[in-house]
Amino acid sequence: MLNPQYIIRKMTERDLDQVMLIEKESFALPWSRDSYANELSNEYATYLVCDIGGKTAGYAGIWAVYEEAHITNVAVDKKFRLSGLGKNLMNQLENTVRQKRAERILLEVRPSNVAALAMYRNLGYVPSGLRIAYYSDNDEDAIIMTKQLI
Repeated sequence: MLNPQYIIRKMTERDLDQVMLIEKESFALPWSRDSYANELSNEYATYLVCDIGGKTAGYAGIWAVYEEAHITNVAVDKKFRLSGLGKNLMNQLENTVRQKRAERILLEVRPSNVAALAMYRNLGYVPSGLRIAYYSDNDEDAIIMTKQLI
């Protein structure tokens, strides 16, 4: 499906079952349902879903604290990958933190996640650091990528 009709909206408790399905298929170290439920009441966090006909096709989250925003996660259901949904979720996160007056956004990504690296670079993120052995499942490093907003 190349151009699905969708809306991007705030994540709610009702979305969590579908979010967890995508989470488990997307990450070696998935967050728990309780973690997402707690994030929904975190005053610094914003979590969005991409809704296609009442089904969650992807989601993304960010924390905005003063001048800095940190993307916590981005995932798209494998049926909808490479359709632009991830990019659109990222753009919406950026719009959200611009309204909160953040000056920069950062994220961590596995060097082995070639598709995500390409998307982040395409969106203007640049490598700015390395977290050694960041991922506990295989001790893979994390590339820190940053985008200046001002």
